[in-house]
Order: sequence, then structure tokens, then C-alpha cells
Amino acid sequence: MTSQDLIQQVKDSLQRLNVQRQSLELEADAIVSELTDRSNGEPMGVDTPLTDAEGFPRADIDVYRARVLRGRLSVIRTDHKGLMQNIERTLQQLAALQNPNKALEEKAELEARLQPKPLPKYDPISKKWVVKNWDGSMAGAPNGENRSFDKLLADNVVQVEADNRVVPASSITPANEPSVLPKIPSRPFARVNAVEPQSPAFQAGLAENDLILRFGNITLDESSDPLKSVGEILPKAAAEMSSIPLTIRRNTTEVVTIHLNPRPWAGRGLLGCHIVPYSN
Repeated sequence: MTSQDLIQQVKDSLQRLNVQRQSLELEADAIVSELTDRSNGEPMGVDTPLTDAEGFPRADIDVYRARVLRGRLSVIRTDHKGLMQNIERTLQQLAALQNPNKALEEKAELEARLQPKPLPKYDPISKKWVVKNWDGSMAGAPNGENRSFDKLLADNVVQVEADNRVVPASSITPANEPSVLPKIPSRPFARVNAVEPQSPAFQAGLAENDLILRFGNITLDESSDPLKSVGEILPKAAAEMSSIPLTIRRNTTEVVTIHLNPRPWAGRGLLGCHIVPYSN
């Protein structure tokens, strides 16, 4: 049997189902018309009580006829529901036969959409949290449909060489956008005393005993009270859902830059870490 024969067979089946549908709908319309007919007084009704106020069968209608009609209407409605589901399945079968490639694509897309989604990631380019689409692109950032969620930098850390030149990962700065980076401060002004699990600081990659050299534009050389300045910029950054770059010294010699996104979370504060003044 050729594909055209199969298509014609499904079309014939669909036509038979449609005839059954029309027959059931015509019968249901006739029953409803009789149950709601007022030509001889109060109608039997589709779902009104068949007893009077004292609990006796209504004397103004044929109670037996009303029960028979209502019972048949209930059966028709059940059969009609099942028939419509059968028609829908047959239409889907016909569409699959007429365009098999599209059916395979839709099946693959459905399976991809049902796959478990990974946790959101922070995108350093748009400075927003993004989620993965079913096709591997990302949602939540401009032009996200043309970018890969899996290729986002995993920990948003930018390594710094010994000569204080920052070498950013390719996913942070677009190729056609030059990166203008400030000079790395030599003196820290604060130390991270503790980091709460699953906090914004934890997710950004901040660790206990990290020494903060620069917090946004705040450094020891540019602010008389750096920790106070840090406290002033956090609410604004959280309200604007923007990130703050931090340059930190880790393990005595390693200098890295991370992107911190202040926001409300399950714990206290907007960062989820404890920062204390640094002293030699």
C-alpha cells in the first residue's frame, strides 16, 4: 500500500467520523428542543427537578419520557466527547502522513521541551540572569535566541595576569566591542569573612578570605570610607537588577574579577556574605 493509499484511507475514516458527529449533534438538538418546549406549559427541562415541592412526581409532564430523554442525552454527550477525541487523533494522523518531516520535527521539539531545565545562569554581557530554551538558546537577554546557553562562562571569573592586564573570556565581551579595563588596585580595603551557601555572593564565586581590591568603582584610593560606599550602591544595583564587578585577591597572589548581582534571597541582606575592613 502506497502513502497515497494510506492518506485516502485516513480521509475516508475521517469522513465517516464526521457523519457520526453530525448524527449525534442532530439527535442531541432534537432532545434538547423537546425538553425545553413550552408549547404545552412548563417544559420538562434538561436538568430541572422532576418532583414537585412536596416530593411527588410532577403531574404537569410525562416524567417517564423526561427521564428517557435525559438519559439518552447524557449518553450522546459522552459519545460525542469520545468521537471528537477520535477525530482529533485522526486529523493528527493525516497531518503526519501528508508531512512526515514536520511530524518528526514536532516530536523532537516536544521531547526537548519536556527535558529537565538547568538552573539559571548569570550573563555578564547583558548583566541579567538567563534561562535555557528548549533549542539550546537562552531567554532573558537581548539577542538570546542567537546565543548558546551552554557556552556561557560557568563561574563568571576573569583571570588576571601578573602584569595586571585582564584577559576576559570570549563570552564576556563581544568580539566587536573593545574592553576598557581599569588598573588593578594594589591595596585591598576589605576581607570576606563569611559566605552563605546559595547566596548571591556564593553564586558569583566569592569565597571566604577573599581580599577586595575594587568593588565596582570603589577602591581604597578613591574613597575615604570604602565599606560605607559599598553599602550605598547595593540597594540601587539590586533595584536595577544590575551587576557589580569585583576585583579580588585570592590565595595571596591570584587576582580575579567576578560579577556580583545584589538581590533579595532567602537569607539576610542583598549579598549573603560578611565583609570586614582589611588590616595588614
